[in-house]
Amino acid sequence: MDFSRIKLIAIKEAQDHITSLRFLGLLFLLIALCTIQVLSEIENYYYLIEYYSNAPFLAADRIYVLSDLPYSINIFTGISNSIDIGVYGPIIAIALGFDLITKEREAGTLKTMLSVPVYRDEVINGKVLGGIIVIIIAVTVLFALEFALLLLSSIVPGISELGYFFAFWVITILYLSGIFIMSVMISTVSKSSGMSLIFSVLTFLVLINLIFTIGNFTSDYVLSDPIGEYKNPDENDHDLYEMSVVYNENKETIHRIASYLSFRMNYYEISSVLLRPQELLEFEDVESYDRTLPPVGEVLASMWGYILFLVAYPIVFFGIAYVKFMRMDLR
Repeated sequence: MDFSRIKLIAIKEAQDHITSLRFLGLLFLLIALCTIQVLSEIENYYYLIEYYSNAPFLAADRIYVLSDLPYSINIFTGISNSIDIGVYGPIIAIALGFDLITKEREAGTLKTMLSVPVYRDEVINGKVLGGIIVIIIAVTVLFALEFALLLLSSIVPGISELGYFFAFWVITILYLSGIFIMSVMISTVSKSSGMSLIFSVLTFLVLINLIFTIGNFTSDYVLSDPIGEYKNPDENDHDLYEMSVVYNENKETIHRIASYLSFRMNYYEISSVLLRPQELLEFEDVESYDRTLPPVGEVLASMWGYILFLVAYPIVFFGIAYVKFMRMDLR
């Protein structure tokens, strides 16, 4: 395997994607939708600042007011909503990868490509690397434009918030790269680009919704709530209390496992922590209030399970795509 040949293939793939009208159109749509969301968050940011500055609050309520004061990083929830809930980012990732292999096979160019001095592993590695490069470029352009919009609105993030912003940028690239590699995997096992697109979308829906829905169903309907089995439960019943604790622990475990297995929930949980840092602050009274954010590394360390699965999914997808491509019959 020669890395120089991988680099050439990656550059060629990246150029093809960047100059394609399909990619440019989808990227423009994503930027437009994210801009609308971010402008809405900016308006909400200024509203909260003005509201908390001018509204009269009782002394007893000040602690609740302080706990909800906005940070500038909250504004980038608009990007998260567009990419995650709006699924506009995943659409671009799927569009980049669903026909990466099937298109070449249908056109007969894959066999021609492999007839020159280049190995199969160099082809698949170069194509995947090229797609990831395009995703990095697209996400960077999106984040740069939205950050510029923030500065134009006279909102300057603090130094600590920039660390959260950078971490959110990395997590977004990982999320979209995983979806892209998933669609490449589907492309290696599909016979046509049409079937690859259908199965890529179906697989994506399974990864973002079905697994988590099944986990919630299991915890809500399969596990039996011990308190619900008693018409008039005794609050002092120690055995009932113990059963209730076990029930809640099992329910929480199933929820956590379902969140780990849901690719979307990994991104959602991590981005929620990064974009709502005020929820990380701990203080008991107004005097002990401190707006200094904890180091971003400390925050991400507490989310290691979600990060692990966010990284593991692309590795598994690429492993399957690699093995399938290496064994592909091109006759």
